[in-house]
Amino acid sequence: MRGADGMSIEQIKTHINQLERTLFLHSLQPLTIEELEQMQGKVKELKESFMKTSFEGFGVAELEEIRFKLTEISYSIVIAIKEHLYQNTTDDIRKLERLYRTA
Repeated sequence: MRGADGMSIEQIKTHINQLERTLFLHSLQPLTIEELEQMQGKVKELKESFMKTSFEGFGVAELEEIRFKLTEISYSIVIAIKEHLYQNTTDDIRKLERLYRTA
């Protein structure tokens, strides 16, 4: 099933995997603020597309995994941006830790 913007759950999952790979590579070779902000925009688009997509035919566990990954990536990007700007990341790290505890 496709959302209103034409993106299927499988396409969303593919984009999530690409974002996860990019974040992993960021841990080895830091991205620029601009690249991180572009990723942040992509996560927002994926969240919106996910919410517009029909969940029919998908299990709750699979949908929950997508929601979890989008949230995890979002927090990770915010932390990376704040680290670039030498800002305090304590609250964001706590949010990420809470996310992991609820998973």
